[in-house]
Amino acid sequence: MNATSWLARAAACAAVVGLVLAGCGGGVGSGGTGMASGLTEGTVNGFGSVFVDGDRFDDSDVATYAETAPGVATQTSARLGARVEVESDKGKALRLRVEASVIGAVEALRADGFSVLGQAVRVNGNAALGPVTQFGGGYGGLAAVNAGDAVEVHAFVLRTATGFELQATRVERLAALPEFLKVSGLVSGSGPSGFQLGTLRVLTGGAELLPAGAALADGQMVSVLAPAASLVAPGSGLQIHAAQVRIRVLGAAGDEVATSGVVGMLDLANGSFDLGGLRVDYRQASVRPEAGALAAGRYVQVRGTLALDGTLKAETVRIRDGNSDAEAELKGNVVGLDAAGVHFEVRGVSVDASNAKFEDCPAGKLAEGLFVEIEGRLGATGVIAKSVHCEDEPSGATVERKGTAGSVDLAAQRFVLTLSGGATLNVSWSGVTFFEDVTAATLAGQQLEVEGKLVDGVLVAKKIQAESEDD
Repeated sequence: MNATSWLARAAACAAVVGLVLAGCGGGVGSGGTGMASGLTEGTVNGFGSVFVDGDRFDDSDVATYAETAPGVATQTSARLGARVEVESDKGKALRLRVEASVIGAVEALRADGFSVLGQAVRVNGNAALGPVTQFGGGYGGLAAVNAGDAVEVHAFVLRTATGFELQATRVERLAALPEFLKVSGLVSGSGPSGFQLGTLRVLTGGAELLPAGAALADGQMVSVLAPAASLVAPGSGLQIHAAQVRIRVLGAAGDEVATSGVVGMLDLANGSFDLGGLRVDYRQASVRPEAGALAAGRYVQVRGTLALDGTLKAETVRIRDGNSDAEAELKGNVVGLDAAGVHFEVRGVSVDASNAKFEDCPAGKLAEGLFVEIEGRLGATGVIAKSVHCEDEPSGATVERKGTAGSVDLAAQRFVLTLSGGATLNVSWSGVTFFEDVTAATLAGQQLEVEGKLVDGVLVAKKIQAESEDD
């Protein structure tokens, strides 16, 4: 577990932010969309460094965190389909936080999803209605999900006639439930003792409410952390005792923000709609690809300025349906290429290039280690490529190398990676490096996959992962 000054900074900013910590300044970060800096929340749709709803952010110099217990930031990595918050400056990520919506056990299954902690979770396979749900942790799709499974669900709120559902962007099976469970949604039935989230009763006695000084009210978007041991079924439904409740506050009046979700409660006459509990005024907005395409149920990214009443005054509304923009984008090295030369991984994401167009690839084929740029659509467990463009590794690009670790120097935070064929490469790590299935102390002799940037011949690692037996 790695906690850094990020947590202290988050606490300092808690007076103006809630579920989404907006840092201590305004403006929206993006990769080439004209907004200079600030906060973006959305769905990861690719890597190269990291793409969030089509916007690229260079995350090479920051660690990625998730809040796993009240006040505890744990280092992690963002996965395809994860919901994240990025604070940035001119496309450079200053902070990256992963925000799961629900962490708990599957209670019941239905044709289009399942329920967890009293929340109805909908799985999506139609890009026009939002990001296609990604499955991980051994899941190949909804059919593999079983009642009782421990899961981490990333989702956005989808309003319904009777309340709300969570539309999943990623569903990951966990080995076991963590000490603290998590649940998010729109508050109803609020009172002195607690409130409802779906069919779950949340008790709030003794809970920390953030931001400090705020008051709970029906209709607010909140995120709850609660000890797993506090979950009970007293006979009238599930009940949990919160340790922490965060009210979603995107920022202060005048801040520029970007967020995404599905259009609900569309009011064409007054130029407004609901986005997961947030009212959006789009009367002065540029709607892309065209205003006529805006409709209830469409997944959009909205950029704009917060008003005093919390309304988001939209400047742009971008419809994300896989038509005008690629559903998924990847930039990196080909890893684990199969014998047919069409199935492989890039940046840890499974790629099916069976029907892709290959551009500038040697002899029109792929090879292990080639640097590629991929555009395509989302399948249930990765990217189905439309195009694969081969090129020389760009300077400053995030690259991946596989090999065996040796000559580990813990004090200098370095080791030597011996690649296939016998060549060697010096690797360094730092506080932003994420170790997965391995630690610095256990590096020696391990078969590794290392992601990072080459700087003066040294691979500066962002992620170091032990290879599984299936690799």
